[in-house]
Amino acid sequence: MKWDTLLYGLLFSGLGAFSYLLLVNYTDLSDRVADILYSQGAFIYFIAAFNVLGYSMLRLSLWINTQYALNIRRRWKLTLMYLGGMLLFLLLNYGLLVVGKVLAGTSEPLIFPNGGWRLLIVVWLVELVILGLLLANRSMQHTMRLQQEAAELQKENNTARYTALQNQLNPHFLFNSLNTLIAEIEYSPADAIYFTKHLSSVYRYVLQSQDKTLVTLAEELEFMRSYLFLHEVRLGNCISCEYAIPDEYNDSMLPPLTLQLLVENVIKHNSITMNKPMKIHIGIENERLVITNPIHPKKNHVSSGVGLQNLSKRCKLMLGEEIEVEKQEYLFVVKVPLYE
Repeated sequence: MKWDTLLYGLLFSGLGAFSYLLLVNYTDLSDRVADILYSQGAFIYFIAAFNVLGYSMLRLSLWINTQYALNIRRRWKLTLMYLGGMLLFLLLNYGLLVVGKVLAGTSEPLIFPNGGWRLLIVVWLVELVILGLLLANRSMQHTMRLQQEAAELQKENNTARYTALQNQLNPHFLFNSLNTLIAEIEYSPADAIYFTKHLSSVYRYVLQSQDKTLVTLAEELEFMRSYLFLHEVRLGNCISCEYAIPDEYNDSMLPPLTLQLLVENVIKHNSITMNKPMKIHIGIENERLVITNPIHPKKNHVSSGVGLQNLSKRCKLMLGEEIEVEKQEYLFVVKVPLYE
């Protein structure tokens, strides 16, 4: 980034010096005006102003590239912004000559006879060509970067979808769920119906989320209640979840199946029994979703961390931030960014 800034500074300074020398040497000016414009102060001022305008155009270009998708229906406004920025370079060139004539006390400082306007236009067009090529190159780089991020995001989403389906459709999950359902049918038919509804909700949400990159927190929490209910019945109420989510965060967005992955991670890596019950807490802290659980590690179990890495990459690509993982002595904490 520092090298880019230095390179752009040299480019703007060189283009400014080129424009300055052309305007001062080839515009039909009186000797007094030429002496004023040839001063070191005038040269430094013009180069500094040229750099300010140049960097402003780069910032404008970056903002437009970032906001283009949101303003695609107002492209005429974006075009006006570019035209306005380019006109400022013409005004800078014109202002240099006018100020020189005003300081020299020349009559009619706004008029440039003998082709002065033609030279102004030619210098301005040269500036537009060079700046246009620079901005076009930056736009191409931005587009290529977006394409790379989209490809990486698609890869991560495909991995997440496969993992989610694998977790939900693997024989262990089906076997445990069906065994639990059979037991409920035998001992409590009413509870079996309730269990089946939750099981149906889990599969429906997993299938519906396959084509989504972001879902609302309210949808994730609703799914989480059904998903966790299946485990509560299977584990004999040894696992529970406490929710502390203010209503204003219900429409916040996050990657689908985030909570499923995190709860699955808790169940997979912890020993959960009546003597070691698991209570998961889901809340909000500093505009982030925070999932906390006590640590009851299973013996001889080593975690690869692939699931959390995948979630972190997806959050980075879609939300611009990675998740935060804190493993304290007796507590495991995951903080997930939210999109407002």
